[in-house]
Amino acid sequence: MGEFEVNKISKPWHKRWQVWVVVFIALLVLGTILPAATDNKNEEVVKYEPKIVVKAEKTQNKTETKKITRLTKDEVLENFEVEPTTEPYLDGSFTFVGDRTDTADYYSLADNEHFRNASVIFKDGQIVRVKLIPNDAKNVNKLFESFGIKDKPRKLNGTAGFYEVALIPKYWSQNIEKYPYELD
Repeated sequence: MGEFEVNKISKPWHKRWQVWVVVFIALLVLGTILPAATDNKNEEVVKYEPKIVVKAEKTQNKTETKKITRLTKDEVLENFEVEPTTEPYLDGSFTFVGDRTDTADYYSLADNEHFRNASVIFKDGQIVRVKLIPNDAKNVNKLFESFGIKDKPRKLNGTAGFYEVALIPKYWSQNIEKYPYELD
C-alpha cells in the first residue's frame, strides 16, 4: 500500500464487548453460589436466660412431671465430694480477657467413677460453669444433667478430654486469664 500503511490499532480492553460478557457471566455465577447477605439492622441482642427443661413420663395412666433444674451450690456440695487436697476459693478473684475482674466461688471436685479433674464455679449460689473430664465420653450430656445442666457441653481443644458448660459466657475457659488459685 505504499508509504501510508494503516496500522490496525486494536480497541482498548474495556471497549471490547467480549470482556463485558465474561464479566457479566462471572458476576451472575458468583451471585448464585454466594450466600445472601443478612440484614444486621433487624437482629436483636438476646440476653441469656437459663433453660429449664420439663420432661413428662407416662406411668400406668398417670402423667408425672419431672423437672430438671440446675443445682444450687448447696445441692452440688451435698451430691458431690469436694477434692480434699484442694481448698475451695470462696469469693475468689477471677481476671478475664480485657482486664475485667469478678468474684465467684471455685471448687475442685473429687474424682469419682464418672469423671475426674472436675471444677465448678458458683456465683450467688448458682452454677456458672462446670468443667470436667468424663471417664466415658459417650455419656457426657448425662454427666452435665447430674448438675441440672441441659446445655450441650463443649469439648475443649488442646486439652486432655475436658468438657465444659458455662452458663455465664465470660466464665468459659478461654475468657479467664487468671483463676483465684493463680492469684495467691
